[in-house]
Amino acid sequence: MFGPNDLMDVIIMKCLICGNEQLEYTDTIVSSFVMARISDSFEEGSNTKTRLCYCPKCTFAFYEYRMTDDEQSRLYLNYRDKNYQELREKYECWYTKKVNNALNNDTLALHEQQRVIEAIIAKNMKTKPVSVLDWGGNEGKTLTPAMGSEKYVYDISCVPTVEGVTGLSSFEEVKKRHYDLILCNMLFEHVSDPLGLLRQLKELSGDGTYFYIEVPSETPFKTNKFSISQNLRLLVNPIHSKTRLIRYYFKRRKLPFMPMAEHINFFTAESLRAMVENAGFTILDLQENTEKCVLGKSTVLSALFV
Repeated sequence: MFGPNDLMDVIIMKCLICGNEQLEYTDTIVSSFVMARISDSFEEGSNTKTRLCYCPKCTFAFYEYRMTDDEQSRLYLNYRDKNYQELREKYECWYTKKVNNALNNDTLALHEQQRVIEAIIAKNMKTKPVSVLDWGGNEGKTLTPAMGSEKYVYDISCVPTVEGVTGLSSFEEVKKRHYDLILCNMLFEHVSDPLGLLRQLKELSGDGTYFYIEVPSETPFKTNKFSISQNLRLLVNPIHSKTRLIRYYFKRRKLPFMPMAEHINFFTAESLRAMVENAGFTILDLQENTEKCVLGKSTVLSALFV
């Protein structure tokens, strides 16, 4: 966090990726769901103010409010369980139990992620990896035999790992092993210090260690207005209540521009490359791919580097 909200306007922000101080700002708030999830004393209407920051130098966008480690742990503890779903539906009426269950069991999206990862490592890695770590990998479902035969996961959500995957509980425990491949799949859009995390991961780099990052390729600057054409894939999706979905979008139009939700960082290919190189790595491959999921499809950025 950056201190009291009444001092926010005098804070000189720097880009979290390249350090540029000439940023562009849009005033907004932290969303009600996030506020209720990370705070025990939140009352609706008392949302914390923040700003959406854009760096024209490296094209990275991010929210000025940065959650503490404790707040991030609160937000992602027992991710998408019953309590998570019910609280989110309270503030976002479209996020029903049916939607939550579909996301928790989205084998289509899982297979799409596996397809992209397997293809990029097969193209660029000289030998097949043996030991693989999925940092932020939840249960470890993403890991396949093509990614390594010794599979490990480190994740703050505290959920049990699937069979064949060993869960690691601390960075100290993570550092005890050597890894041929370290994955960070759909993680860096959530973390408060993305460059700092990547520099921390560099401590795990050993002889022949490859790193893979996948993030959404998205912009926060064109998504606040309701559009039938832009949201048709949601409207025709059978897991949604059409009345609830439309009600939510029209309600959101009355809110400040793009309230801060779970995605607090927004990457382009340019800003992803800048982050990787500023952390001291060398990019081997940077791709933009389309992946299908239960909500339709999404465009993702994938980077492999050493």
